[in-house]
Amino acid sequence: MNLQLEDKVVLITAASRGLGKACAQTFGGEGARVAIAARDERALEAAAEEIEALGGKALPLRLDLTDPDSIEDVVAKVVAHWGGIDVLVANSPGPGAGPFIEISDSAWKSALDVNLMAMVRLARAASRTMIEGGGGRIVFIGTVGVLIVQPSMVLSDASRLALYGVTKSMALELAEHEILVNMVCPGPIATERMEDLIRHTMSARDITWAEAEAIWLAEVPLGRMGRPEDVGSVVALLSSPACSYITGAAIPIDGGKARGF
Repeated sequence: MNLQLEDKVVLITAASRGLGKACAQTFGGEGARVAIAARDERALEAAAEEIEALGGKALPLRLDLTDPDSIEDVVAKVVAHWGGIDVLVANSPGPGAGPFIEISDSAWKSALDVNLMAMVRLARAASRTMIEGGGGRIVFIGTVGVLIVQPSMVLSDASRLALYGVTKSMALELAEHEILVNMVCPGPIATERMEDLIRHTMSARDITWAEAEAIWLAEVPLGRMGRPEDVGSVVALLSSPACSYITGAAIPIDGGKARGF
């Protein structure tokens, strides 16, 4: 399917691996110009080569999501290099897992800094250039925890729920500028992050890998992990002219895990 994303300028954060990288590859396959930002410069260079092999153009940029100046600098570099930003895919590393009562103030601060405030700063900077350019798309990578509570995932659930509030407000306020703002909510996806969560469950419950994985899949009707490219495809679709009437939505990519209305 031609999503009409050729030569669109796309900025994707936390893009050197996992869901961010999968999104970058999808956009690259559609012929987009993809700025990929993360801390690991070597991994970024490798990801850039893969994007260009798929037919896209890549711009690797080092980004520290904990540094507001770094965020502003990355957005400015993309605008200087390609003249604007059509799509922002705002992604961040997932916070640690654990029961609420054991989580420290410093862990809360880190989760809110990276998973909420960094995303706010990115979206604010990108929105300004999108307004000047006549419109755009912003897609936040959230979690199925926005739609259904996940045990021992309070840092992720809470920070991304706050970000969903930002999503709804932005969608309302930026609609007049033709900027559409949505969140995708992945469930269990086969990434390094998912492997870390399975290891945490193994350790916390003193069980095997298979038993821990089964716990994560117990509420998934399809009974299996999703693929990173499942997320990339939905993000690209939301960023395309084919989805010009969807904004303010939280869209599950979860094998049916979020069963509520």
